[in-house]
Amino acid sequence: MITLFRRFRQRLLTENKFSKYLIYAIGEIILVVIGILIALNINNWSNNRQLRKTEQAYLLSLQSEFKTNLGKLNKTISENKELMQNIEELLTLFDSKVRDTISDKGISDLMFSFFGSSVSYQPSKGVLTDIISSGNLNLIQNEQLRQHLASFESTLDTFELQEKGINSIKEDMFHLLNINGNIRKVLFDRGIDFEHQSISDTVSNRNLFSLTEFENNLLNYYLSINAANGSKVFGGIKENIELILVELDSEIEK
Repeated sequence: MITLFRRFRQRLLTENKFSKYLIYAIGEIILVVIGILIALNINNWSNNRQLRKTEQAYLLSLQSEFKTNLGKLNKTISENKELMQNIEELLTLFDSKVRDTISDKGISDLMFSFFGSSVSYQPSKGVLTDIISSGNLNLIQNEQLRQHLASFESTLDTFELQEKGINSIKEDMFHLLNINGNIRKVLFDRGIDFEHQSISDTVSNRNLFSLTEFENNLLNYYLSINAANGSKVFGGIKENIELILVELDSEIEK
């Protein structure tokens, strides 16, 4: 084909048909430019198509991760409600009339459930962290979704502060238990046998429920958990996750 064009140009020049040659040359340049533009468009289309495939893969992975996070959060909220009910039962024991109606094992069961539980939420962030750290967050075209994903970790900051306060109160109660209570008694009543006797065998955990400091700590713990389950902490995190999931669903369906 190139040889054919070259011969045609030579024949025009030989026949001294310069104007026709010029028109032909311009036309040939236009064809070359059009060919280059077509090649660039095909290349851009191919690159964009690959970018959109990568974006969709990210969106699907993020959808799975945030669904997992929502499930974890709902479970945490439910466990916190059970813990609050457990605390409410413990608080009734500060009434001597109620305390006299419950057995030592009943007290141990309540204390085991209480001290064996914790308030914690550890969302999965592997996919999100990978996308952000690799600089690929911009592959997600939806700007609002990008902003919500970028700021997700900051929504956890409020709970992290709350969690530190909650753990501090729990440590204070452990301290009171160590000084005034009997951990061995709790374990024994829960079915753990000890081979030898101990000097603590005569110490009753009923003593804890005559301490104002222990009651105050329980109340503070209760209020802190209730606040964590509220709209400013877990409620806000849940709202953020649900919003991100709605936006992810919308982008995946495109």
